[in-house]
Amino acid sequence: MTREYTPDELLPLSGIQHFLFCRWQWALIHVEMQWQDNLLTVEGKQLHERVDDPFFVETRRDVIIS
Repeated sequence: MTREYTPDELLPLSGIQHFLFCRWQWALIHVEMQWQDNLLTVEGKQLHERVDDPFFVETRRDVIIS
C-alpha cells in the first residue's frame, strides 16, 4: 500500500542542502521556521523570477542577458 504525504510532511530540496551545509541552519529554517531575508537573498529571488520570464532582456555593457 502506497502512502500519500501531505505538503507539510515534505522537505524542500533546499532543505537537504541546508542540512548538509549546517544542521543548525537547517533546524532554524525548517524546524523553527526562522528566516530573515538579506540583500543577497532578495537579489537572488529577483534573479530567479527574471530567469523564468521568456520576455526579459537586460544589457550589461557588451553582454545581452535574456
